Amino acid sequence: MDAQVAVVGAGPYGLSVAAHLLHRGIETAVFGRPLDTWAHHMPAGMLLKSDGFASSLDAPVAGWRLGDYCRDHGIPYGGREQRVALDDFVGYGMAFQQALVPGLDTRLVTRLRPVPGGFTLTLDDGAEQSARRVVVAVGVTHFAVVPHQLDGLGEHASHSGAHRHVDRFAGQRVAVLGAGSSAVEVAAALLGIGAEVHLVTRRPELPFWGRPADRDPSWRERLRNPSSGLGPGWRQKACEDLPDAFRLLPTDVRLRAVENFLGPVSGWWLKDEVLGHADVVTRAELRGATLADDEVTLDLTCAGTGDRRLVVDHVIAATGYRGDLDRIPFLDAGIRSATRRVGPMPELSGSFESSVPGLFYTGPVAAGSFGPLMRFMVGAELAAPRIARRLRRAGRRVPITAAGPA
Repeated sequence: MDAQVAVVGAGPYGLSVAAHLLHRGIETAVFGRPLDTWAHHMPAGMLLKSDGFASSLDAPVAGWRLGDYCRDHGIPYGGREQRVALDDFVGYGMAFQQALVPGLDTRLVTRLRPVPGGFTLTLDDGAEQSARRVVVAVGVTHFAVVPHQLDGLGEHASHSGAHRHVDRFAGQRVAVLGAGSSAVEVAAALLGIGAEVHLVTRRPELPFWGRPADRDPSWRERLRNPSSGLGPGWRQKACEDLPDAFRLLPTDVRLRAVENFLGPVSGWWLKDEVLGHADVVTRAELRGATLADDEVTLDLTCAGTGDRRLVVDHVIAATGYRGDLDRIPFLDAGIRSATRRVGPMPELSGSFESSVPGLFYTGPVAAGSFGPLMRFMVGAELAAPRIARRLRRAGRRVPITAAGPA
């Protein structure tokens, strides 16, 4: 075997796991483009929705919190209204990678298959690497959700994750589907370059959370809405503090909790940029979409106002992501068939190991086992040290034989 462990993915979860493994002296190969989703698939100029204290990669040594980076680089951090800019977060992640995961291999994995004694990884240049154990930490890259009604629109429809910049839509008519922060961020960016924007949502209004109060919350307010890395509130705190209890819930309860946890919401700083400037179409269901003469016609049913038809040049689906094992393209058929599942996600042990021995998953695709925590960056604080401890113990044992056909 070329390495004891291979980590597939170099986002916050992959880099955090890799940093812990390397710190423990475990021979680790790490594959992926660092912070790719954050650096290339989120709107330029975006501010992080999560609080600064909940937006750190997890390091095995002190000095690598986001707050440490901001302090060292003179970046404002920690104020009640202060949000971290996307570019600053990407800079922090790159510095983390260069210092704690210096041997990152930026080639992409195109196939992962089990072989006696471990796994073989095929890379995008045709080379092969082998490892006794593998951690899949692919983030949201493969899980974009696009409504089936947009099938057949070709280049006239896209997911919000495809747009770091929206300059090519200047002067065009664009429909944005969704009500969450991605939809509102994209709408604000489009308005900024002079596009005509129609923001279409099933909700009765666009949800925004309020500006923080200038004063510190009282003890009663803290008791009613305790702070957590997932936001204020007892439900959020329970999801952060009790991930192992979540694993004991019935499967259908877990799936509903993951699907419905929190809802789409945007920061107060975007409200004035969008409301009054975009055409916001609420209580709208998309019934169909047709393409003719380079124009897209959206047929909507709007509760209370009846049918409406929008004619636009492009549709951007800011409709989120959903973890699904079958949408990870490099997994071998033998791995898929041998993996027990929680809905579309792998069922994982308390150490994030799947039913295929030696194959671990973390990040959003682990939410079916550990809950909504894994959809947030702060979940790396649970996953990275736990996976590293398990793999350090495993390294002292007799080598495994991976399940499933080669």
